[in-house]
Amino acid sequence: MTLPGVGRKTANVVLANVHAIEAIAVDTHVFRVSRRLGLAHGNTPRRVEEELMDALPEGQWAATHHRLIAHGRAICKARTPLCGQCPLTRWCDWYAENVA
Repeated sequence: MTLPGVGRKTANVVLANVHAIEAIAVDTHVFRVSRRLGLAHGNTPRRVEEELMDALPEGQWAATHHRLIAHGRAICKARTPLCGQCPLTRWCDWYAENVA
């Protein structure tokens, strides 16, 4: 993170994908999906990262990061989530509060 333009998210991506060190990079998808599902409640990417690290086994951090991104891109979209296609609605706080 001492390099110009490299913040916490980019550093965590490099750790996980280049060096195979477990890390969670919180981008817009990870932030949104984690909060909607109730996996995290923080209002900042750093706080969401901390909450996810506390909630998940360390050996699943990088894989969960990729799963949350994929889910956010395909189903849990920012403006129009496709809740009717989502296999996670029974565990989703956002669905329970806004759709069900």
